[in-house]
Amino acid sequence: MTGNIISLKARAPMTIRLEDVPFFHDFSGPEFDALKQCLVEKEYAKDELLHEDGSGCSRIFFVKTGRIKIFRLSADGHEQIYEVLGPGDTCACNPGNAVWHCTSSAQAVSPSTVWYLSRDAYVRMAGENTHLMRAINNLFAKRLRCFNDLIEEFALKDTRKRLVKFLLDMQKSATAKTQKDGILFIPFTREEIAHRLGAARETIARHISDLKRKKMVDVKPYQIIIRDRQALEKLLS
Repeated sequence: MTGNIISLKARAPMTIRLEDVPFFHDFSGPEFDALKQCLVEKEYAKDELLHEDGSGCSRIFFVKTGRIKIFRLSADGHEQIYEVLGPGDTCACNPGNAVWHCTSSAQAVSPSTVWYLSRDAYVRMAGENTHLMRAINNLFAKRLRCFNDLIEEFALKDTRKRLVKFLLDMQKSATAKTQKDGILFIPFTREEIAHRLGAARETIARHISDLKRKKMVDVKPYQIIIRDRQALEKLLS
């Protein structure tokens, strides 16, 4: 039986035009022209920090190319990944609080380029632009759904169940879109999956090997092929 392929290999770097960033789709011509005047472009090397947890929120960014992970470190240095942002994504948060501080860190996981918008410009535009406020509300709804899923994953105390749910969720999300040759890409390395699921990389590798041995998945270089979705779903019951 042909399975659904989820690729764990990072995709080749891609870039996006500013006018194609979903956040700006409803902007009028004058609104978009005003925005472009306020943006500053900056490049980051792999592993370079964009900002740290607790720093003042003086600007927001939109990803032009590369991948940026949003994460926090526990007191013992354990990393928890919340999101991995790709081209077209943004870190934009609440524009209404003048003393807002970042509650997470942002780090480039590949060579990346971002557009920065100062907080002052962001707050001013939010007050004048109903399209921007609608985009912010849509972003908050999407982010809330993402964090609800993350909480649900952690409610599953069994690491294998968290891994299975993660893979099934990624498959469900990817199959909602047109994918070439049935390959379902996800923007995570195996180490990033481990950090997202709150587990050691070795533990994730062991569970994947066990699922392969039971013929629920197959494993190829940079790919996991789901062979028996029903059997995987039963593991969550």
